[in-house]
Amino acid sequence: GARIAADVVASVDLEVTGNPSPAFRVFVANAAIRGVIAGPSPKALINGKVVHVGDSADSMLGVTLAGIDASRQTLRFRDSTGATVSRRY
Repeated sequence: GARIAADVVASVDLEVTGNPSPAFRVFVANAAIRGVIAGPSPKALINGKVVHVGDSADSMLGVTLAGIDASRQTLRFRDSTGATVSRRY
């Protein structure tokens, strides 16, 4: 798994750029991803909510769904600082 903070390890591997906050990393690691639809209007079912690329995935953290890479089966999330966290689905 991925180290999220000094004493927290996620059960999923995360790819990060920039300096994402521990809360951002925890959100991505714990997100319940129940489905992904690629194509001209890509979207994912995240924590029971349909989220299109570019839309908010968590308004409290300022996290958006930045992209879906169907070939790698990954979702990329971005926060307001520009940091990104990606994980497989």
